[in-house]
Amino acid sequence: MKKISIYFGSFVMLSLMFCLCYYTSYKSALKDFNRKAKEQESGLYSELERVSEENKTLLNRLAEQEAEAKAARLAALNQDESGTVAAGVGMHNTVLPTVTYIEEIYNTVTGQLDSATRTAPGFLIGMTREELSDYVTRYMDKMSLAEYEAGLLSYEIVSFSENKVVLRKTYDASKVPYKFYVNITDGMVTVFYSDKESVFEYTHIPAVDLAEEDRLALIEGIYVKDREELYSILEGFSS
Repeated sequence: MKKISIYFGSFVMLSLMFCLCYYTSYKSALKDFNRKAKEQESGLYSELERVSEENKTLLNRLAEQEAEAKAARLAALNQDESGTVAAGVGMHNTVLPTVTYIEEIYNTVTGQLDSATRTAPGFLIGMTREELSDYVTRYMDKMSLAEYEAGLLSYEIVSFSENKVVLRKTYDASKVPYKFYVNITDGMVTVFYSDKESVFEYTHIPAVDLAEEDRLALIEGIYVKDREELYSILEGFSS
């Protein structure tokens, strides 16, 4: 009986010690969890405050930029409408729908400068000077056949502002090196314009009927200055 009491008492003591250890561990774990939760919550609040401050800074900056842009637009609208801005100035101004558009044509052979006020082309409205400069550069790089044959030498911005744009084309027909290009297409002598793509005339002259020297010249391509020279060459092929 005494042994049973000792065993039972030992069991109760061990149980109490186990419960006490478990409770102590639980309290410690709970305290540690609460501490980490508070640290995370504090970090989250700090991050939110930082993002909020950054957003405020960004919004303030955007507001300042908008105010500056608005002030610039108002200042531009108050400019004298008859005034122009020299080339290279006012890079960020844009052409208004009410713009005065002047096109100048200068002939270097005669020395004559013609000027005409025209309706502004639609693409011009809203352009900056930089965009217009890119446009005239592309125009020269991809010059049309008509402009080439007319002897277009340059296309430039004389003056630029929101209210007035002056463009000038300079021509010298005497400097056009050739107007036609003769080659062989599908076994036949074919005359192209100077762009080497647009056909001027299908002659129906078989290349095989020509002298070897003429065939070799046509394979290389013959550049022809004008119609008189062209018809002289074709006559020689036909005879």
